[in-house]
Amino acid sequence: MTDPRPVDWHHAQEYVEGLLPEEVRRLEAESKDVAGVPLQPSIGPSVAQLVDVLILANRPTRVLEIGTSVGYAAIAIGRALQRVGGRLITVEIDPRLAESARQNLTEAGLDEVVEVRIEDANEAIAEITEPFGLILQDGNKDDYLQMLPRLVDLLTPHGLLITDDVLFPVMEVPDSAKRWQYALSLYNEALQNRPDLQTVWLPIGDGASVSVKVPLADGTAPQP
Repeated sequence: MTDPRPVDWHHAQEYVEGLLPEEVRRLEAESKDVAGVPLQPSIGPSVAQLVDVLILANRPTRVLEIGTSVGYAAIAIGRALQRVGGRLITVEIDPRLAESARQNLTEAGLDEVVEVRIEDANEAIAEITEPFGLILQDGNKDDYLQMLPRLVDLLTPHGLLITDDVLFPVMEVPDSAKRWQYALSLYNEALQNRPDLQTVWLPIGDGASVSVKVPLADGTAPQP
């Protein structure tokens, strides 16, 4: 049965973000661009809290982030991993952003937990061999679809793939980002159609999906 009451999603998100811990709401101030250049988009506080909760629940020892920007998500992930004894590898192609992230992570006391790699993410994931218990995809939206098979390969059995910005197809976006609407539409369909992933899409921030790597229908285990 459809609920007849209208929902103002912007108001709902503001309400939910007001409930988040102060540490999460402080992330924007902690992830500054040292060069004073306008910040790159980040996952936002609600998705940061989601990642934090999933790390505490699943306790991965290795986490991968695609798209460091200035370290907003890396700080949130790093703090969660400090509590469970894990480490983060985060990949950023822009040296200026990567340097900003490194300085922000140093100020947050996370040097021993987070490794920032300056590299094209497509090349980085081709070189990595050890699996991850959780992967955050927040890199170039044009690369989401082509990177998906390799990221799934890099997940441990029952590992989690979290993807940001998955509601772009139904959002008002600048003309410069219109192509990402189609890219994200294809990506969402790919998530839906993979038999080795079970996915939920959440209307928080600009949309986040959580996919778990599951055994295939023939009973075989997903390969890391």
